Amino acid sequence: MKKIKILYAEDQIVVQQLVTRVLRNHPHTEITFVQNGEVALELYKKFYFDLVITDVVMPKMSGFELIQEIKKVNEHQIFMMVTSLDKKDELLRAIELGVNFFVEKPINIDKFTKALEEAIYLVTKKQELAHSNTLLQQYKHALDESSLLSKSDLSGKITFVNKEFCRISKYSESELIGKSHSILRHEDMPASTFKDMWASIQAKKQWRGVIKNRAKDGTEYIVNTLITPILNSDGEIIEYVGVRHDITELEQYKEDLQKKLDIATKDIIETQKEVIFTMGAIGETRSKETGMHVKRVAEYSYTLAILAGRSEHEAELLKLASPMHDIGKVGIADSILNKPGKLTFEEFEIMKAHSTLGYEMLKGSNKEIMQTSAIIAHEHHEKWNGKGYPRGLKEEQISIIGRITAICDVFDALGSDRCYKKAWELEKILDLLKEERGFHFDPNLIDLFLNNLEKFLVIRDKYID
Repeated sequence: MKKIKILYAEDQIVVQQLVTRVLRNHPHTEITFVQNGEVALELYKKFYFDLVITDVVMPKMSGFELIQEIKKVNEHQIFMMVTSLDKKDELLRAIELGVNFFVEKPINIDKFTKALEEAIYLVTKKQELAHSNTLLQQYKHALDESSLLSKSDLSGKITFVNKEFCRISKYSESELIGKSHSILRHEDMPASTFKDMWASIQAKKQWRGVIKNRAKDGTEYIVNTLITPILNSDGEIIEYVGVRHDITELEQYKEDLQKKLDIATKDIIETQKEVIFTMGAIGETRSKETGMHVKRVAEYSYTLAILAGRSEHEAELLKLASPMHDIGKVGIADSILNKPGKLTFEEFEIMKAHSTLGYEMLKGSNKEIMQTSAIIAHEHHEKWNGKGYPRGLKEEQISIIGRITAICDVFDALGSDRCYKKAWELEKILDLLKEERGFHFDPNLIDLFLNNLEKFLVIRDKYID
């Protein structure tokens, strides 16, 4: 605790001794005795004192004169007067001079102790208030230096801005006072943001948010904003105070980081596409089919998925995954894959295993594309009527991606030369799709495919073997 410094102007030694004994109970005090007013005044001008105690009648300068002179130096000084005043006019004079405490002579030890303790308490509170004001000024300075401050009246008109606010907005104080903050509004900011702000602060609640502004010279800046309604003693709003922090560089860094992340993600996705397409083509190459088959099936699948009302994400995922539909063929012997004639029953049973093989190869991945590829590999030979393989799933037991790929795979396979057959004519392929509607294929998907045939023919002609 800071020591309380006391200056006592008293010419009687006995009184000095008495006061010294009293102050033993106050170790945080430091007292200086002087014999007369003149010495007290000279000492006061050289050093700071929290409390001045003075007798009235002293040689060279009276207590009243001492107080008057000290008041010229410090009008807020706290005084305690020890006197044998019995004249009313002198008492009034002491009050007019602003004497805070009185003790009558002859001194009563209890009364003197009480008055001194009250004086020390007042000094302590004054010190605390001064300390609080110092801290407050430091906080205010720090806030002024680091924040954009503004005040607004109840209508939202600006009544105060600090230098930092003017610096970043490029407007002068005179250009801002009396204006609405909308003078800074950026066209990218939705009106709903400010509607929400006003609803909050008019309900006597703070509002926080990030706002993009446009400065006078057209440059953009972004601020993290806190708007606080200030209330009077009756709980009524008297003004609004805004504290903002410039986060433009941070937001630009985040934006740049997001762009880099988007590029990296795009590169990863492109790599995944290439790997999946290449793996899918491996299965086709082993059975002497072309890489364009998997490309066409991917594009057909995407188009049919969109027509079926699937989301862009689902359709794109199907497009990426469908090239893997025959990856299981890598586990089938060449003698069966490339047999020019019809397969025997036993050979066909082995061939059918490619669906399960493909699923087993892919199912262990936790990547969404690979999981989708596993389902397609497993289900693209299932039939709407439940007579497909490998599990004999029926109707909507078959996933939508399996049903879509089944149509696209058959449409393209029938239209392509294979080791065991020549490509079919388009009319013959369409007849088969119509015949198998509700048997092999989902009837709704077949209708979508046939009603939008021109879209699929464009894809077929674009990716010719």
